[in-house]
Amino acid sequence: MNLRKVIGNPLSIVLVVSLSVLVIFSAYSNQLPPISVVESGSMQHSSTWTPGVINTGDLIMEKKVSNPVQDVVTYVQGRSTNFTTYGDYGEVILYDAPGNYSIVHRAMFYLDWNGTYPVVVGYSGQSWINITRGEVIIKDVGYSHRNLIVSVSSFVGQSGFITMGDNNLGTSSLNVSTGGAFIAADQNIFGFSPIKPSSVTGIAYGHIPWAGLIKLNIMRVQGDWQYYNDVPQYSYFYLSLSISAILAGLIVSLYLLDRNGKKKALRRN
Repeated sequence: MNLRKVIGNPLSIVLVVSLSVLVIFSAYSNQLPPISVVESGSMQHSSTWTPGVINTGDLIMEKKVSNPVQDVVTYVQGRSTNFTTYGDYGEVILYDAPGNYSIVHRAMFYLDWNGTYPVVVGYSGQSWINITRGEVIIKDVGYSHRNLIVSVSSFVGQSGFITMGDNNLGTSSLNVSTGGAFIAADQNIFGFSPIKPSSVTGIAYGHIPWAGLIKLNIMRVQGDWQYYNDVPQYSYFYLSLSISAILAGLIVSLYLLDRNGKKKALRRN
């Protein structure tokens, strides 16, 4: 039997399936490529790999939205309707940040203005939100159950999304005496303006754990990845198991094809 043909069959199948999946995801997400690699731990909920949340090394599937203001469910809106993604209320967005890089963080709320008074879209008197002229406080946020304070006094007249990494609140040391709240929003710790809808590249709608670590470690060798210490515990172990399972499946497929080929040859003889 021609071993090259036997090996070629499963490899061809893998290639065809991979390309088909890429085409399907690209068509659904209206993005090319339809995935992004998470390089840092700003969205993690623990130093140990946690299922259902975004961890360093995950591949994030990204879906383009035509009208982010209407299509993105923010934390405030999600908490009001009990809608969750990736372990907390609301949706995670990907946006272009100053400095020509992309950030994957949760959309906390959309900030609008009534003259010089801030308006939080989705606010309808919820007891866990407090709005003043200069700040917005959201109580009991995320896995850390901390109060988040967002200073908006320097953004008067600027509308856009207020964003935050889940882990940034959980590990923040910037405590404000007002309500025992912590500073963690991107707009306050990085100095970004509220994220304009035109800067939102998409919504995260799915992820493949660990797979991005392969690319990230290639980047590390090249000196292009500085967050390698953010990788949660056991991630490399689970990645190794996944690769081993894929290789085992390929070997079994080769064995079965070879065995079936030999049976057919014997029948002909």
